[in-house]
Amino acid sequence: MMKRSMLVLCTLLVLLERGSPFSANPLPIQGGRFSPALTSPLSMEASWGGSETVDANRYNIPIDQAADLWTVSVQESKNADREAGVPFVDSKSKDYFVDDLTVEVSRDGGLGMNLLEIAGGRDDGIGITIVSAVTEGGNAEKAGILPGDSIASITVYEKAGAATSGSFSGLVEETTSRVRDCEARDFDGTIDSLANFPGDDADTVYLGVKRIRRWPKIQVTVEYPASQCAEGFDPVRKLEFFAGENLQRALQNRGIVLDDPGNVKCDFCGKNACYVSIIKGKHLLNPMGKTEEKLMERNPNCRISCKTTVGYNMQEGELKLKVNLSQW
Repeated sequence: MMKRSMLVLCTLLVLLERGSPFSANPLPIQGGRFSPALTSPLSMEASWGGSETVDANRYNIPIDQAADLWTVSVQESKNADREAGVPFVDSKSKDYFVDDLTVEVSRDGGLGMNLLEIAGGRDDGIGITIVSAVTEGGNAEKAGILPGDSIASITVYEKAGAATSGSFSGLVEETTSRVRDCEARDFDGTIDSLANFPGDDADTVYLGVKRIRRWPKIQVTVEYPASQCAEGFDPVRKLEFFAGENLQRALQNRGIVLDDPGNVKCDFCGKNACYVSIIKGKHLLNPMGKTEEKLMERNPNCRISCKTTVGYNMQEGELKLKVNLSQW
């Protein structure tokens, strides 16, 4: 064990630590739950969306919390991201999501990060290996890698001269790439990818990084018209939405009754109660499309709920709205 650790240290010039393989506690495998990625940095708008920038790193979490949340799920059916049956790192909680990042890391002087296996010991090599620490001022820290991140892939770009023919014969430099997938791998699989895959001539590697982040949430106040409320019924409801949810579905999923027979039907969903009035938090909603702008020209504070996204570009904040507008 000591010889292997020293070999890894000399090869990577990076301190690596290994946790005990969890052979007595098999790696948790869950049915294919997939969390959408968010792009960093995030942009948002000022009225119905603007140009202010949201730093996605505000949703980062400490390493001890990330270590408790990491798990492995298995893709049940083929989609645009992966084939069926492929394991991938995931979050145990719906309150957190897995973000995808790509960072460029120099190998000059070593990567400068510690790795820790938090699940493994399986014959198939599936496991969870995370970054436990980064060297201050080292290449990993400079690239933006954080403790709690998990390395999912290594890409190496190589340049080579290719012969050409014709009037401009000679050598033309071409760039090719090699990629090694190491997502949801144990310590040995991750180390092998980092140490051996790039080769001796690669000065820089591009690492695909998985990072658990907290889902931003919107605090929502919904008000019913008094005409629809029985005596003693509070017309105000306090709710919590996840950023990125469709407004109409989020309202209905949390028990808000959209019932407005006196209003015209929505051209998109066909419902009379689709229209809502925004009292506070307009900037938290996605910009209107051209059709919605035209329809709401005389009602600038109203939105078509079936076409509205809350927490546009993963914002947090407070939203207040009224429903069933023709009943007021």
